[in-house]
Amino acid sequence: MKKVYIFIVLGFMLGVSVHAKSQEPQYKIIANSNQESDIKEMYEVKGKLLEDFKTWVKGVDNKDQVLADHQSDYQATYKQGVYKIVLGKGKGKSLSGEMKVNYCESTKDIETKSFLFDWLF
Repeated sequence: MKKVYIFIVLGFMLGVSVHAKSQEPQYKIIANSNQESDIKEMYEVKGKLLEDFKTWVKGVDNKDQVLADHQSDYQATYKQGVYKIVLGKGKGKSLSGEMKVNYCESTKDIETKSFLFDWLF
């Protein structure tokens, strides 16, 4: 019976795979209400946050620690990779996304294609 348990545990351990990825920190901003002025304020806070994030992470390896250190700048909370800012009562729309330093970077490979080469060969 012990052998059966050992085989079950070993089978489970071999069947489990771990996919480790480095994730970019996320942000979530919740507006005070659904009024136009509050939504406009939410987008202004987003722009200022992303600008500040670029300056905070210059020369720093650990982005998570930087965000944890700067929670008081926006009266925010940083839990499980999400930097959450609640404006006012927080009963309005929310805005979320990734906090990147450069939004033009991509890890996808660019596939080159030549129509002339495809036509000839």
